[in-house]
Amino acid sequence: MLNKTILASCIFSAFIVSGVHAADVKQGGTLTVPVINTGFVENFNPYTTKDLVNGVIYEPLVVFNNMTGETHYRLAESAEYSDDLSTLTVKMRDGMKWSDGQPLTAEDVVFSFELTKTNPAFDLKGIWSGGVIKSVEATDDNAVVFTLNKPDSTFIWNLEAYHILPKHVWSSVENATTYTNPNPVGSGPMTTVKFLKPQQMELCRNPNYYLEGKPHLDCVNFRSYNDNSQIQPALIKGEIDWGSNFIADVESTFVKRDKDNHFYWYPANDAIHLYMNTKEAPFDNLQVRQALSMALDREAIVDIAAYGYPTANFNPGGIGDLYANHISDDVSAKYGYLTEFNQDKANELLDAAGLKDQDGDGFRDLPNGDPFEFNIQVVNGWTDWIQVVQMVGEYYEEVGVKAKVKTVDWSVYDKSLKQSNYKMAINWSLVATNPILTYQEYFDTARIGTSWHAGHGVNSPDIDALINAFGQAGDEAEQKEILDKLQAFTAENLPFIPLFSNPTWFQYSTKRIEGWPTEQDPYIQPVWYDGGKRVIILNNLHLK
Repeated sequence: MLNKTILASCIFSAFIVSGVHAADVKQGGTLTVPVINTGFVENFNPYTTKDLVNGVIYEPLVVFNNMTGETHYRLAESAEYSDDLSTLTVKMRDGMKWSDGQPLTAEDVVFSFELTKTNPAFDLKGIWSGGVIKSVEATDDNAVVFTLNKPDSTFIWNLEAYHILPKHVWSSVENATTYTNPNPVGSGPMTTVKFLKPQQMELCRNPNYYLEGKPHLDCVNFRSYNDNSQIQPALIKGEIDWGSNFIADVESTFVKRDKDNHFYWYPANDAIHLYMNTKEAPFDNLQVRQALSMALDREAIVDIAAYGYPTANFNPGGIGDLYANHISDDVSAKYGYLTEFNQDKANELLDAAGLKDQDGDGFRDLPNGDPFEFNIQVVNGWTDWIQVVQMVGEYYEEVGVKAKVKTVDWSVYDKSLKQSNYKMAINWSLVATNPILTYQEYFDTARIGTSWHAGHGVNSPDIDALINAFGQAGDEAEQKEILDKLQAFTAENLPFIPLFSNPTWFQYSTKRIEGWPTEQDPYIQPVWYDGGKRVIILNNLHLK
C-alpha cells in the first residue's frame, strides 16, 4: 500500500548531491553559458523569461531528481502528507534571507502560490484552474500547509515548477504579468545583476545565499546566440563552458579539438513527437494520423538528420526511453505496427480516408478537391529539428503528401502550440518525476491553453478522471494499470506521432571549470533549461 510511511521515505531523501566540500575547492570565477534568443532585455520576471532566471535568481522549494530518484530539498527542508493524503505540510529552512537581507518565510511561499491563483498565466501546472488545491496557508514562519480538494499523492511533484517570490516586493506590483522586475530580489545563488547588454548578461553572487560556502563561482555570464550554428564555434574556441544545444558531429568538431578538456554526455531525455491538430480536417481522421506515422523511417531520420544522437522511438503509447521501465509491453505488441516504416500501408490508409491525387500533380487532395498540404512548425534556429522536419517532409512527399517546414520565432511557436494554432508541429514531452505528469500535460483538460502539449484536441472527462485517479490509487500495481490504460489510449487515438527519444544535449569544458555531472558521476540530469537541475549543477561547479 502507498501509506504515509512509504510516501515519506520517497519524500524525505537526504539533501545530498555529488561534489566536494567548499573547503576543498577554489572560490571565484565566472561560468559562461549560451542562450538562443534575440538578445537580453531588462526583464527578470521568472514567469515571462522562459525560465532564464529560474534556478539562478530564484530557488525552487524542492527538486525531484529523475536520474537518481532522490529528492533534493532547497528552500524547503521537508514535506509530509497527512495520513489521508489530503494535506501536504512543507517546512521551510530556518533563518533564510532574500538577497536584500529581508527574511524569507512561509508567508512568501503562500503569497507566491496565491499570486498564481490571481494570475492564471502563472499557474504552470493548473493546480488552481484544475481544482487541485483548496487553499494554501502559513501556520507559522516556517510551515506551509497545502489543503487539497481530494487526496493526491502526486501533488508534491508540482511544487518545483512554481517560483517563490518576495512578498515585500511583489505585493505592491499592479500587474504581475507585465512586471519586468528590473531590480530583482531573489533567493538563488546568483542574484546581483552585474551588467546587462543586448548580447550579454552577467549575474553574480547572492550575498545572503542560504547555503554556506555556496556557490563556489562568483558569476554566470549568459551570451546570446541566434542559433546552434553560432554556438558550435564558440564552444570549440573555449568561449563558453557549458553547451546545451545540438552540435553536429560532436566527436570531430568538439572533443578532438581538446581531448583533455572537451567532453559531452547525452543521457536519455524527453520524447519528441509531431503533434497534430485533430480539431481540423483531415487530421481529425484517425486513418490519416496513422498513415502519417507509418510513412516515416525513424531510424533513418535519427541517423541522417540527427547524427545518430537520439534513439528512434517505436512506442506509440506516448513515452520513450526516459521512462523505459514504465512502457507497457502489451501496448507495444498490440499497436507497435503504427510506428513501423510501411509506406504501402500508409498509402492504403490515405486512400481509404479519401485523400487522392485528383489533379495529377503528384500530390493528394482533400475529398472536396482542395490540395492537402500543411506546414510543420519548428523554432527558427533549432537546426537539428529543422533538419528532422525537412526529412519528415521528404518521406511525406513519397506518399503524395505535401508538407513544408515553417520556421517561426519562439514567441510565435509558444503561442501557436498553446492556442492550437497549428496543423502539425514538432515538440517535446514533459520530463517529470513520473510519467503520469507527462500524460497530465498531454490530456488533462485543465492544461488546454496553458501547455505546449495539450492543444492537439484529444481530451475527455474519462481520461481526466483516469489521470486524477493515479494520485488516489491504493498501490503501485493500481498505478501501473492506470499508466498502461493511458498508453493504450494514446496509441488508439494517436494525437501525436512519436519520432525519437531526444538526448540530453550537454557539452562541457573542464579547462577552467570542474564539478560537472558525468556518465561516471550522474548526480543529476544535465539540463540547462530546467531551473531545478541547473541550480544543483551551479552549486557543484568550481574553478579547476
